[in-house]
Formats: sequence, structure tokens, C-alpha cells
Amino acid sequence: MKLKFLWIGKTKDSLLGEIESRYLGRVEKYFSAGQISVPDLKKTDPHQQATQLKRESRSIESKLSPGTYLVVLDDAGKQLTSEELALFFEYLMNRGVPEITFIVGGYFGIPEEIKDLANMKLSLTRLTLPHEMVRVILLEQVYRAITIVKGSPYHH
Repeated sequence: MKLKFLWIGKTKDSLLGEIESRYLGRVEKYFSAGQISVPDLKKTDPHQQATQLKRESRSIESKLSPGTYLVVLDDAGKQLTSEELALFFEYLMNRGVPEITFIVGGYFGIPEEIKDLANMKLSLTRLTLPHEMVRVILLEQVYRAITIVKGSPYHH
């Protein structure tokens, strides 16, 4: 199985970028994994938000592989425990899903068109967090779920 992590915008905080790289490296010990970013649009006129989201949607769609299992992070999505996330991974592996793509939005969130394409909407918390921090939390939780499935002692 291949895991892709798609971000809207690059991580600007170097400390968070370093932690992202560390957890991505850990994930790569178990699965082929990669991180992709599409350009975020600058915080400009709020009246242009719909146009900006439409452009971001097209950029995201161009990066999606056909048949990928799409998980978008959404504050209204399903919340799982680490163990439930591990069961979800195990279920997808047993079904032979070749690729999972996780998307974390940017300043304006995730375009509705992309949410509509999602196989799953996942919420890490009901709290509002900076999207760069969500990336780190997602990578850590994916790594944790993988180690649970593989029987590694990391989780305990």
C-alpha cells in the first residue's frame, strides 16, 4: 500500500517541517509514502474565497491518482481512537486498497468539490488547530496506527 499526504501550501514553520519529515520517515519504514503540496492562495479579498477554493480544487484534483482512497481532514468528520484508526488501516490493507491519500487544507480549508470526492472525512479533534500542526498530528497518528497493526511497541 502507498500513502500520500497532500498539503495545501508548504510548511513554513521549520520546526514543524522537521517533525513532519521525521514522522514521514518513520511511516516509510513500513509503506511507500510521499508528501505533496499544492500552492496555497494568498489571503486576499474575502469576496474572492470561492474563486480561490475553485483554483485549489483543480490543483488538488491534478495530484490525485485514479482509484486512490481519499481521506480529507475535516472538523465535521469522523473521530477515531488510535486503535480504531489502526483497524481502519488493517481493513483497507485486507481489501487490497493500493493507495490512500490524506488531504489537509490550508487557510480556507478544503474545497467542497474535494470533500465530495472523499471516501472518508476524518477529524483529529473538534478544536481548531493551525493546519501546519494538523499535518504533524496526522503523520504521528498514521505512524501510530501502522505500529499498532504491525505489533510494534511504539503505541504502549
